[in-house]
Amino acid sequence: MLGLQTQRVLQRRMDIAANNLANLSTSGFKADGVVLDEAERTAAHASEDPTEIRFVRDVGLTRDMSQGPIAMTGNALDVALEGDGFFMVQGPGGRTMYTRDGAFSLTGEGRLVTSDGRAVLDSGGAPIVIDPQGESPSIGRDGAIRVAGIEAGRIGVARFAAPGALSKVGDNLWDAQGQAPGPFEGVVVQGALEGSNVRPVIELTRLIEISRAYQSAARIVSGADELRQSAIERLGR
Repeated sequence: MLGLQTQRVLQRRMDIAANNLANLSTSGFKADGVVLDEAERTAAHASEDPTEIRFVRDVGLTRDMSQGPIAMTGNALDVALEGDGFFMVQGPGGRTMYTRDGAFSLTGEGRLVTSDGRAVLDSGGAPIVIDPQGESPSIGRDGAIRVAGIEAGRIGVARFAAPGALSKVGDNLWDAQGQAPGPFEGVVVQGALEGSNVRPVIELTRLIEISRAYQSAARIVSGADELRQSAIERLGR
């Protein structure tokens, strides 16, 4: 039982580390970690010292909300955020969702959308529409979009008191989980994208350590099975 529980927790940690590495090049991605907790009560015990057997279980995920590296792209519709904040976008069912991925583009109708086609919202929660035949837009540090010197909209950016409490819902989107958004106090940077904050060397090292620990746990489980089988055969004889 102990070996199986160890394998289960290690498998969970391995899945999270592998997902972090898979999103190494995902704009604005925030790395995950596993939160482990010791089980308060268990009936398991050993016949020899130490007699107590302790189990751990994964109780959730922790988010690394630190700033990822910002790289200049030169694309007028690429936008990055310096500081704690999220772009407001239209999620499933028309709900307002949040993202750090600022790789925006214009549709043929002039709607400003994310890389997967979701409408980018203004500070009032309405989709932003720009004349697609007009001049290249200029985006200020406050998120104001100007075309030929005239403001055409303002990118909605929200800040949360507890950003780590937001929930990932897939497609690089976050749900506020009931938190009320506040005003953004950072800077909007045009022509740049924020990279993933995953640290590849650390994640690779973690994967190797987890893999070795998993193999050790598997050998323990296999050895215990062989001992039980041998005992059964002897009793049978």
